[in-house]
This record gives sequence, structure tokens and C-alpha cells, in this order.
Amino acid sequence: MKLKDFKDARKKFRSNSRRKEREIKEARESKIAYQELYKAAEIFEEDPGARSSDWISARRFVDWKNLHSLSTTKIIEKVIEFLNNWGCYLYTEQKNYPKMAEKIKEAYRKSIPFLEALENETLEDLKFEKKTSISGKEYTNKEILHEVFTNFCQVGYKFRGVAASKVLSLINPYLFVMWDTSICKVYGIRDPSEPYIRDKQYVPKFIPFMQEKANSVIDSYMKEKKCSRTEAIKAINDFRKGRPLTKLLDEYNWVTYSQE
Repeated sequence: MKLKDFKDARKKFRSNSRRKEREIKEARESKIAYQELYKAAEIFEEDPGARSSDWISARRFVDWKNLHSLSTTKIIEKVIEFLNNWGCYLYTEQKNYPKMAEKIKEAYRKSIPFLEALENETLEDLKFEKKTSISGKEYTNKEILHEVFTNFCQVGYKFRGVAASKVLSLINPYLFVMWDTSICKVYGIRDPSEPYIRDKQYVPKFIPFMQEKANSVIDSYMKEKKCSRTEAIKAINDFRKGRPLTKLLDEYNWVTYSQE
């Protein structure tokens, strides 16, 4: 490569890096008006590629509060197949499914006291430093979230952060938000080629980003409708039956970023 070509390549690289930094900053800091959220939800529902009914079906036909008690066959049919349909690309060899199903059940079993501590928490009102006693030990909400997310990330068989976020969004749909590779890139979360490092940022980075987005939606609704925060949250959660604010945020992310 000639010196001029090298310099031109470096200049282009720096330009692309600066543009990417600007895009990440904008994605992180931009507020979402409730009208934008609603429009994205409508687009999501109309797009056959979005498989908008899959999440609702999974919520309806799986007893997520007793995941550890379900049969291995039920976990395979209703959880693993759901995840594969939603692009998690878990091992497709069926000989691995029973082991994966048992690992999912074990992850849930280990998480029960932590999930119970989070049961009444919502994304928009979550206080990360609030403490709760679990089995005689105090944990902050941030630590509880980390414990639960880590348990599911350790299932194995390619079941890591993306699959964990999807399952947790079904277990507690008012708190957890799904993510994927495209969404991670947009928000500047560690290169998805390093999933183990990336997944450690779900709780300290991604959830706070989503909380800020959630509250910007609520604030815009309150301002427009001149109503209380409680009324705004109820209206947004009721906009699409069975799809609360956290799910609408996922749909906004999918429409805005995952389809680029």
C-alpha cells in the first residue's frame, strides 16, 4: 500500500469512528415520545418478520412462575423452540435439548428468591440501590438483577445474554427488556463478538438506558395529556393488550435499529 493510500484509509477510518460515536451518543441520549413508541408498535405488529404474536403466545401458554416444575418436553416445546424462532440460534441438534431444558429449569430454581424480590418492581420506577434481604443477606436491586441475569447466562449450549433477556422478559414483563446484537451495537455496548464481556453490561448499562427511555415516554404522555404519572403508565401499558411498556420499548428498538 502506498503512503497516500494508507493515509486515505486512516482518514476514512477516523471519519467512520467519529460518525459511529455520534450515532451511539444520539441513541443513548435521545428521548422517545409516546407517539413514536406507539407508531413503532404498530409497524412491529404489521411486519410478518417481527413475529409479533410469538411473545404473546409464549406468555399465555407457559407457566413462567413455575418454570422449574415444567416437564423437560414442555421446556423444549415452549421455551427452546420459542427462542430459536426468535433468532437465538441455540444448538439445533435435538440430542442437546433435554440437557439445555434441565439447565434452564436449574437457572430458574436458583433465581427464585431473587425473582420474588423483584416481583413488584417495574423498569420505570426501579431504584437500583434499594436493598432487600434474601436468605439473611442484603442485596441491592442492581445486585439482584445481576444474580438473576447471570444465572440464565450460564445455561450454556449458546444460551447467553440474548436468550436470557428474552426469557426474563417473559418471567417479569414489567421489568426486563430484551436486547439483541443490533441493539447492543447501536447503544455502544461491548462488541457482540465478545458475548461474555457484553453480557456483563446488561444490568449496569442497558437497563439504565431503557429506564431513561421509559421515563421519557411517560413524561411525554403526561405533558401531552396533562395527566398524572400513574395515569400515563396505565395508558401506555394498556395501549397494546398484553404488551407493557418494556415490550413496547423492545419493539421500538427492533423497528428503529434491528431492521437497519
